[in-house]
Amino acid sequence: MKRTFLMTGLAVLTLAFFMTGCNSMKKLQKEVIETAVVGYVNPEQLESVNGVVNFNYTINFAPKQFDKKMILKITPKIQYGSQMMNLQPMFLQGENVKNASYPVVNYDKGTSFTQKMSFNFKPGMEDGVLWADIEAMRGNKSFMLSPVILNKNGIKVWKQPAFTLDGVNYVPAMTETFVSDVPAEAVGVVSGYVMFPLGKSTISQAEQNSPVMTQAVKAMEKVLADKNAKITNMFIYVSNSPEGAERLNKNLANTRFRSAKSFFEKDLKLQNTPMARNPKFVVQQTVTENWNGLYMLLGDSNIKNKDQIIKDLKSAPNATARNKVIDSYIAKIPELKEVILPVLRRADFFVFYTVPTTVQEDVQLTYFVPQLTEKTPAVTAQTNWQLLNDLAVMAINNKEYSKAQKILEAAVALKQDATVNNNLGVIHAQMGHKREAAQYFDKAKIRKEARYNMGLILMQNGEYAKAIPYLKDKPNINLAYAQLMNNDNRAALETFRKIKMQNAMDYYMQAVAAARIKDTKEMAVSLQKAIQMQPDLKNWAATDISFYPYKGDPVYMQIVK
Repeated sequence: MKRTFLMTGLAVLTLAFFMTGCNSMKKLQKEVIETAVVGYVNPEQLESVNGVVNFNYTINFAPKQFDKKMILKITPKIQYGSQMMNLQPMFLQGENVKNASYPVVNYDKGTSFTQKMSFNFKPGMEDGVLWADIEAMRGNKSFMLSPVILNKNGIKVWKQPAFTLDGVNYVPAMTETFVSDVPAEAVGVVSGYVMFPLGKSTISQAEQNSPVMTQAVKAMEKVLADKNAKITNMFIYVSNSPEGAERLNKNLANTRFRSAKSFFEKDLKLQNTPMARNPKFVVQQTVTENWNGLYMLLGDSNIKNKDQIIKDLKSAPNATARNKVIDSYIAKIPELKEVILPVLRRADFFVFYTVPTTVQEDVQLTYFVPQLTEKTPAVTAQTNWQLLNDLAVMAINNKEYSKAQKILEAAVALKQDATVNNNLGVIHAQMGHKREAAQYFDKAKIRKEARYNMGLILMQNGEYAKAIPYLKDKPNINLAYAQLMNNDNRAALETFRKIKMQNAMDYYMQAVAAARIKDTKEMAVSLQKAIQMQPDLKNWAATDISFYPYKGDPVYMQIVK
């Protein structure tokens, strides 16, 4: 906005102590008053671009208005809140001033002077006011005029918004023992279990109609009713407790398996189905004396001398001695006999199924794994690291990270596998332990899931250039985001074009990438979509530094107006 500052008005406000009464001072005042000062700032709307405010300050002097012996000092300053920042002063001198080398104002013709100004933007300057102090000097006399307002439009701040993604989803990995070539998020599971009486393979009516089996049947009915669901196999795990009556029956594990298989298939309505007739459908695992399961249960129990019990059992010189140790403790500790050992006399089933990735987002996968609610969930499959791993993936998908960690620690004790290490990394990442997560992902880097997860860690740490090669294993919004933040704008735009856009922010970032490579058409289309989906993004776009080159473009101005 053009502003004219007449010295006539300013002189009225001159402080009284400058009115010295001497003829020379009065003459100086008169000459200054007769000097018309016309000033304006360009642009009218001050702008901060990359943290710097640049503008031109112009002053015009008409003929015979600038005293030949006068020096004028003009000091622009920005006031914001209670603070003031002085800018570079502007000096002008009359034709007859000696011992000075400032720009000279022509007395007869008048002169226009423009000075480029620049200062660093500081928070609070958005509502700042640009002032100027004016000091007139003639010989050894000087006086101050009242300060004048140069611009009170504030400062428009062009900046890079803090782009955010809707969470970071680390990718757990299945072993592909039970399900092959399907991402973990497209795998569902229904499981359950029954307990056996000591030394027997019969399944009581109470166990057949237990809450666990009742819910399992309902969950399986839901799966069977889903036309998109494909049941892959059923894993049946049978365990015997390591006490006398169980040890003496050498065929107990096999008879329990046959009994459990028959019951599970019938109760779950899988009997006589094409998949049940496939000899590979049921995967069997039996543990005749579940000592390791006993150690795990003891370790998680509240028995006072549990560490000593475990030590005595593990240090026994042979099986006969170990049997005597356990039998002696059973006789002395009721909890061991009544609570812990019965948990080991069991049969568990796990039915895995998949849905196509094309419909996975539209359906609610069934994850019914009651074993995960047990105090020691890993005990149900403590000799099968693949099952432990895949159960942990189910727990991860349900955000049950503590349970998943416990199961995976049991799995990694059985085998140091890249799949297990990747999933341990996922758990640590989800819990905010990025350093530990990166260590596990590095151990598992032969798996593409681990490489991708490492990319997510690097991306979250702001190491975008390092993250990009890892994220290319699974191109999605994270890759596009990392490329954009790394100023790989052309590559980012290509990625945006290939991926499925999920929300307004995705389209907004696509518009930014297009703007940076001067693709005006794609910028406009993407920005319009973003604002249609989320109208408050218009405020972002109006001051986003990426759109600064388009501030005079009619299409852009129409979008953000």
